[in-house]
Amino acid sequence: MIMKNKVFGILCCSFLLSASLYAQEPLSSELSKQVEQIAATIKDNPSAAAEGFDELVKGKNKKNVSLLVAIGNAYLENEKIAEAKDYAERAMKVDSKSAVTCMFAGDVALAEKNVGTACGYYEQAILFDEDSFEAYYKYARAYIGVNPQLSVDKLMELKSKHPEEINVDRELAVAYYQMGKNSLAKQSYDEFMQRGTPEKSDYGRYAMLLYLNKDYAKSLEMTEKGVSMDPESHLLRRLKMYNLYELKSYDEGLKAADVFFQDPENPDYVYLDYLYRARLYFLHGDQDLAIAEFNKALEADKDKEHPDIAKEASQAYEKWQNYPEAIRMYQLYLDGLKGGEENVSDLFLFGRLYYMAAGSLVAPADSTAAGNAAVAAVDTIQKKAYLVEADTIFAQVSERVPDNYLGYFWRARTNAMLDPETTQGLAKPYYEKALSVLEQNPNASKSLLIECQSYLAYYYIQVKDFEQSKIYWNKNLAIDPENATAKQALEWIETLQ
Repeated sequence: MIMKNKVFGILCCSFLLSASLYAQEPLSSELSKQVEQIAATIKDNPSAAAEGFDELVKGKNKKNVSLLVAIGNAYLENEKIAEAKDYAERAMKVDSKSAVTCMFAGDVALAEKNVGTACGYYEQAILFDEDSFEAYYKYARAYIGVNPQLSVDKLMELKSKHPEEINVDRELAVAYYQMGKNSLAKQSYDEFMQRGTPEKSDYGRYAMLLYLNKDYAKSLEMTEKGVSMDPESHLLRRLKMYNLYELKSYDEGLKAADVFFQDPENPDYVYLDYLYRARLYFLHGDQDLAIAEFNKALEADKDKEHPDIAKEASQAYEKWQNYPEAIRMYQLYLDGLKGGEENVSDLFLFGRLYYMAAGSLVAPADSTAAGNAAVAAVDTIQKKAYLVEADTIFAQVSERVPDNYLGYFWRARTNAMLDPETTQGLAKPYYEKALSVLEQNPNASKSLLIECQSYLAYYYIQVKDFEQSKIYWNKNLAIDPENATAKQALEWIETLQ
C-alpha cells in the first residue's frame, strides 16, 4: 500500500489554511460604503481611485486610523503593495500604538514577504491589545510555512491566556499538520469539533485529519455529515472514496469513485485519486479499467516522486500473471527510487518476478504439432533469458546480505530450473550454501532444510555417490521421520548395495 502522498498533503494543508476567522475593526457604514465604491475603481482607474481616497481622508478624517487602514486594505486586496504601504505609514504616524495599525503594517510586510517584520508588528499589536485574537492568528499563520513551532508557541500562549477561545484549537491543528504531527493535529481538531461551532468546511478538514490518522470509520462519519451540508465538496467526495476503500467497502467505494470522477477534466484530481480507483477496479476484477487508472496515476505524478505507483501496478500485473508487464512496471519502480539505490527486499522481489515469469512458460502438451514446435522454441529461449536475469539479481542479493540464506536459496531454485534433469548440478553450490546458513539458525524452516537436502541427496544419486546421498536422506528423516520420499530413496539405495 502506498504511502500518503505529498500532493494530497499540500492540497489538504492549503485547505486548512483557507479559514479566516475575524474581520478588521469596522468603520461607520457610510465610510465603509464610500471606501468600497472607490476601491472598485482601483484596477481600471487607479488615478481616480487615488484622488477619491485623498478627498476622503481630508479634514476630520485625516487622523481616522480605521479609515486609513480600510483604504490600505483596499489597495492590499488589489495587490497594490506600494500604495498599501503608504497608508500603513500614514496610520502609524497617527497612532503607532494602535493594535489595528500594527496588524495592518504586519499585513503589508507579509505581502512584501518580510515574515520577521510582519510578526514583529503582530507582536506589537498583542502588546497594545492582549485580547487581540486576530494578531495571534496572523502571527501563527505567518510562520506556518517558515517555522511552525513558533506558530504553535504563539497559539499555546493564546490558549493559556484565553482558554475560552476554542477557535485556537482549529488553528493549532493547522500548525501541527504542517509539522507532520498528524496525531496532535487530530487531537486539536477533536477539541474544536466537540466544544466549538463547526462550519460545513470544518467537516472536510476534520475528516481529512482522521483519514491521515487512519481512523477511517470516524473519517467516513464526518465525511457523510459534511456531504449532507456540502454535497459538491471535492475534498469530501475524495475522502468518501478513500475511506470506503480502506474500510473494505469496495462496491460502495466504486460508486463513490463514480461520483467523484463525474468531471474527468477536473484539474484538481491528483495521482492518489486515480490510484484509489485503480485499487477498487482491481479488487472488483475489472482488469482493463484498473490498468487505465494505474496509467493515469503514473501520468499525474508529473515529478515522478511516487515510484510506489509503479510497484503497486506491478503487483496487480503479477496477480493477473502478466509477468512481462509486472517486470516492466517493477523496473519503472526501481528506476524511480531516490538515488537509484534499491534495498535488498526490492532486489529479491524483482528477481522473484523473473523466476515466476520463467515458471509460467509451459511447453505445449504436443510439441510436435504444427506451430507448437516454434512456440516451444521461442518459450525455451525466453525462459532461459528470464532465469539468467533472475540468477543475476539473486546473486546481488547474496552479495548484499551474505549471512542470509535468501539469495543462495533462490539462486539454487533458479539454477535447478535451468538444469531440470540435474545433469549438470547447477544448483548444487547454492543449495549447499543456503543449507549451511540455514543450519546455523535453530529456528530455520523445516521445509527449506528438506528442500536443500533433497536436492543434494538426489544430485549424489545422479553421480552415483550413494553414501553421500544417504547422509542427506537421513537428515530429512531426522527432521521428518515420516518423510516418504526419503524412506523410498533409502530403500532403493539398499537394493543396490
